[in-house]
Amino acid sequence: MYKEFETKTSYLYLKEVIHHLEEPICVLGGWAVFFHVNKNFQKAQGRPYLGSRDIDLGFHIKENGSDEELQNSMLMKTIHILKEKLRFKPLSFRLFKEIHTETAEEIQEGRTIPAHFIFPMYIDLIVDNIPKNFKKIFCFDPIDEPLLKFVFEEGDFKKEFGKNLLLPKAEMLLAMKINSLPNRDKEHKKVKDICDLFALMWYSNINYKEANTSIKRLISQKNIRKCLEAINKGDIQKASLQTGHSAEEIERVIGLIR
Repeated sequence: MYKEFETKTSYLYLKEVIHHLEEPICVLGGWAVFFHVNKNFQKAQGRPYLGSRDIDLGFHIKENGSDEELQNSMLMKTIHILKEKLRFKPLSFRLFKEIHTETAEEIQEGRTIPAHFIFPMYIDLIVDNIPKNFKKIFCFDPIDEPLLKFVFEEGDFKKEFGKNLLLPKAEMLLAMKINSLPNRDKEHKKVKDICDLFALMWYSNINYKEANTSIKRLISQKNIRKCLEAINKGDIQKASLQTGHSAEEIERVIGLIR
């Protein structure tokens, strides 16, 4: 699905980013799934769970925050660290740097490198609220994830790389994946979401019935149905190849999300 170079590079930069950021550090997306399921997955299959190409970070923004509060927010501090200390470049709601796929070195400004030797290492900044003055202060339109507010209220803390990471509970990650999957415009992202749904159900030690109760508290039955209807046999077959589980087993386990 993803090239080994890409996920390994992303993991190395995730470690570096976490080292430099102030706690609490909220990790979302594929790496949050990884931290929930990797121990059990690796024990069962003798290999790490699928990594992620991008790094997703979550931030709490006060719903009616003042200009001063936004200027002093963890999001602003993080942007400053990523730009000034780690030399990431801003690109709308993302920050990125280009990595050479053969040397694994950062490509310096002004160098001309063929596109097939460039891996863009992205960090996506995701917020729970968007106050009216957000764009005036940050100069970009953010990605918002309404479920993120629950992460800051009741997320899981996990020690990684010497820092306390704030992760969505497995049930929250399931809800986020269910919401995002039907809108995926790239096949590999949709298949990765299917792998993550299955892995969270199979390897994160959650109780199916309790998970369904939690999911229904977070999202509508309509969204659950929309997600399940968006998954076809071909998607499941591709997810089977990535997870090492049969297509029938993946279909059965994902079908438990109702």
